[in-house]
Order: sequence, then structure tokens, then C-alpha cells
Amino acid sequence: MKANCISALFCVAGLMAVAPACQAQADSNVYNERVVVTSRYKPVVEESQKVNVAPVITDTVATMPKNLSYDITTRRLTSLYQPSRIKAARIIGEPATRLYSNYLKLGMGNYWSPLAEFYYNSLRSQDRTFGVRATHRSSWGTIGRTADEGYSADHYGQAPFSYTDITGFGKYITRNHLQISADVGYQNDFTRYYGFSDSTLHAVLAIPRDSIARSQYRMAYNTATVNLGIKTLNTDVNALGYEANIRATDLFATYSQNEFNINVDGNIHYGFTIAQKHKAVAYLHLTYDGYANSFNPTELPLGFDQTLGTALADTANGRCALAESKYRRLYNVNPYIDLIFSGFQIHAGAVVALDGYNIPEIEPRIYPDATVSKSFFNDLINLSVYARGNIEAQSWNKLRTVNPYIAPNSAVRATSHYDFGANVRLNLSKKIDFNLYGEYSYLNDDLSFLLNEHYTLHNVFSPVYDSLTRIKVGGSFVFINDEMLRLELKGNYYLYKNKKTKLVGDEEVAVPLYYRPDFDATLAATVNYNNKLIGRLEFQALGRMPYSTIQDAAGADSTLYLPMRFGLNLEVEYRYNKALSFFFKFDNLLFQRYFYWQNYPSYRGLGLVGVTYTIPKSGKN
Repeated sequence: MKANCISALFCVAGLMAVAPACQAQADSNVYNERVVVTSRYKPVVEESQKVNVAPVITDTVATMPKNLSYDITTRRLTSLYQPSRIKAARIIGEPATRLYSNYLKLGMGNYWSPLAEFYYNSLRSQDRTFGVRATHRSSWGTIGRTADEGYSADHYGQAPFSYTDITGFGKYITRNHLQISADVGYQNDFTRYYGFSDSTLHAVLAIPRDSIARSQYRMAYNTATVNLGIKTLNTDVNALGYEANIRATDLFATYSQNEFNINVDGNIHYGFTIAQKHKAVAYLHLTYDGYANSFNPTELPLGFDQTLGTALADTANGRCALAESKYRRLYNVNPYIDLIFSGFQIHAGAVVALDGYNIPEIEPRIYPDATVSKSFFNDLINLSVYARGNIEAQSWNKLRTVNPYIAPNSAVRATSHYDFGANVRLNLSKKIDFNLYGEYSYLNDDLSFLLNEHYTLHNVFSPVYDSLTRIKVGGSFVFINDEMLRLELKGNYYLYKNKKTKLVGDEEVAVPLYYRPDFDATLAATVNYNNKLIGRLEFQALGRMPYSTIQDAAGADSTLYLPMRFGLNLEVEYRYNKALSFFFKFDNLLFQRYFYWQNYPSYRGLGLVGVTYTIPKSGKN
């Protein structure tokens, strides 16, 4: 009964709603203001006749806008069609590039200059690699010609150099994503103190060149190295990673020089996020350098003036009066953080060093370590500013790589530097890269060289350490055209000021700085034609360098300079196939007689021709 009453009420309400609508249909002067569609919606376009209504211009009667609104209730349509399942697509990758396990390079040049290189490495593997490399490069030419009569001021005799390196290496990745590496090597670096002419030899020692043995002024550095390392390969965020290396180097050289170095280098890093959107990595970098030096010679290079020093032999205890043994060490702690924040790449940290190298006592030093970079205009311009600093040991092993003609038992120091600079990089296109930079540096105990007064032939150098400021301004330009052509231009200009002064009359003047050029520049072009013919032409220029100071007749100091050096080098390689190629290389095409160091002239031109070959190996790579 109750249900019937409710149904009656709904029917009465429906009639009341329909009645006005029917009345409006009968009245031709009343328009529908609202249309409610209550039927089930079907997304179908029905066919209908087109109604053409001619436009009517009304001048006196204002027309009322007719707003029609539709209240449509949509429902999801259930389809009975079941599409067939799409099978997973298989991506066919490119075939792996074939690897070669060996490489041999042989060449020969003028001045009796042989070249040999050999490399062997394991083939493709997911968890290990190992190999060996061996290189040799030497030259045994003579500089200048002997005079027909008397002694020639241009003849320096044989000016050889020789470098040999044999190194074995290996890496292994464990299942725990740890990489373990090791390498062991041996190097031999040979040269002679040839920086004296026949006339100098006769004027100082009153002997001809034929009366001296070449072993009296030879120098050979032998280096044995062992390195062990371990590091994590997991770079996940909120994961702790680490890396550690220990390196032992033993340098033993002519004239009873020995230097043993232990270097420990490691870091701990942890990746995390800031405010749930900025990624950052925190590092703690630790290094230790320890050096044990010993020196006890029984002889020294030709020309050593014992009257200026002490006799080499001490018959009472069998120990040279110049014998020395010292231990030096450096400790570095470098905490820093790398992060990207609002488009800025930020590197922020500091270096805390404990200097036990220059003085017996440990002395703390603090250096900045910060860099901020930002890109603008869709990476068109990248700007970087930095403040950096550190302390580095000038060991015997490092000195001989800079100047192989240094005196045995040369003084060693640790050089500290503070650098402040900015770099602007312009990415004008994919083919053009342009860099401009400027830097101001303060250097303490910066390395330079001067002839050693204890050697009368003026052919042996001693290190000189200066405290100075340096301003460097430079830039580089690179143009690459589809890997076929590459043009490079770069150069630097230097401005120095020595902090050390001396009294000249009543005036304090800066001590001259030696072997520091005022500029350097390089222009090079590399052409790769279908990866078959590769050539490189390079022009280099180095500004003049002061090397000594003399007093004129009036007692005033006058600085002597090595002239500006410039040279042209050419290298061409023809690749016959993947296993065989031929090459030609010529340094100093302008045949200039350079002086790299005072009294040390160079070859006028050094050419080299050779072949490279890879022995094919069957089987999978």
C-alpha cells in the first residue's frame, strides 16, 4: 500500500512537469529555454535534411539571444570485443664490434731513432681484463760537426735519449660489484749531460772529446712501480661507496740516488637527495705521500768541481761527505660535496694539508676547493668560477721528468698554490666550441731551474724555488666538421711577479724568474678521410724565456733570454685495413735549432716512418 502511494506521487510530479512544456509548444510566441535529454545517449550521427534560413536584417526590433543548454548524462559503453594480445617485440641489436687482442707498432727515423710499441689485452669480458704494454723510443744522433782545425763551438757530440716502459695490468669485478685492480711496471729513462761543446770542454778541462768516456756524463733513471686498488661500482642513491689505492714507487738512478715513495689515495662517498628533488654526493678524500731519499755517491758527472764542495770519498769511514738520507711526508684531507641546485652545479669543499715535506715538523695548511657553474640560454653559454688550492711534492722522480739534466741529490720542496679564476664556454653550435678563461694564482716554492755552479762545464742544473704571483689569460677554439676536419686554436699569455727581492743600490727589486715563457700558442688541423687516410698538421709557438742574469760593465743586471721557439709538425697515417697501417711523422719541419735548456741544442728535424700491425685471432671476442 505504501509503495503504491509513493508511485502515485511520482506520477503527479511528472504530469506537473510536462504540462507547462506542452503549453509552451502550443504557444508560438514562447521559445524553449532549456532542453533536458533523458534518453540513453548514443554516439551516432543521424541523417537529416539541411535547413536553409535566409538572413533577415531587422532595423527597428531588437532580437533577444536564444541560449540553449543541454544536460547530457554520459555512461561508459561496455564492449564485447576482445582485441588480441600483442606479443613482446624482440629488439635485434647491432653485432658486437670485433676486438683485437694485440697491437704492434714499429718505426725508424733519422739520427738512428728506433720506435717499438707492443700491446696485448684480454678480449671482451664482463668481469675481468688484463694485459701488458711495452714501449721503447730512443735516438742516438750527433749534434753539430767537428772543426777541421781546432775545437768547434758547435759540436756537442752524441746527444742520445732513450725511454723504455714495460707494464702489466689487470682488473677483476666481483659479484658484490667490487672492482679490484693491480699493475706492475718498470721504466728506464736514459740521457747524457751533453750540454757542452768541444771548445767549452777544451777551455775548461783542457782535454779533447775523444779522451773522455761517455759513461762519465751519462744519466739513467730506473723506476719500479706496484699499484693495488679497490673500489665499489654501486652508484645508487643512499648507498655508501669507497675507493682506495696504494702505490709503491722505487727510483734508483746513477750516482747512487735512491727515492722510495709510498702513496695512499682513497675516498668515501655517499649519495643522497636534498628536499626530495636535488641530488648530491658527499666525498671524503684522503691522501698520504711518504718519501725516503738516500744519496751516497762515489763519483759525480764530468765537470764537478770538488774544490767548491767536499771530497767525494772519505777513506776513514767509507762514506761520502755529501751522503744524505731524509724522510718526508704529506697528508691531505679533502671533504667536499657535489650537487645541482636550481640549475647551478656546485662543488664545495676544502683541503686541509699537513706539511711534513718542507720542514721536519708538521705544519697545517688550508686551501679552498670550490667551483660553481651555470648554463644560460639553453646551454649556449656556460660560466664557471672557482677557488682552488693544494700542495704537491717536487720529488726527484718528478724533477727528472721536467728537466732530465738536474744535478744528483737536487734540493726538493713541496709547492703550494692558490688559484682563483673564471671560465666562459660558448656552445655556438655542434661544430664550434669556444672557451675563454682567466686565472690569478699565488704560488709558494714554485719550481724553476738554474745552472749549478759546482759543475764547471755549465751543463748541470739545480732546481730553484720562487714565491710569486701569476696571471694567466687564454682561450681555445675548436671547429669539427662531421669528424672529417678538426681545427684547433689555443693560446695563453702569462704575467709573473716574484715575491723575492734583492737590494740593488738603494732599491729593492724583484729577483728574475727563469724558464717561464710569456706566452704559448698552438694551431692544429686534423683530417680524417673515410677513416683511411688520417693527417695532422700542427704549428706551435713558445715565447722567449729568461735563463740567466749577468752584470754589464756599469754593474747593472742584464737578463739573458732564450729566443722564441716555433715549429711545424706533421703526422700522416694510411690504414690499409683494420690490421695493417703505415705512418709517417716529422717533428720540426722548419729545421730550427731549438734550445730547450741553456747550452742544450735540439735536433734540427726528427723524421720517423713505420708500420702498425694487429695479428688476427680466430674465435669469439
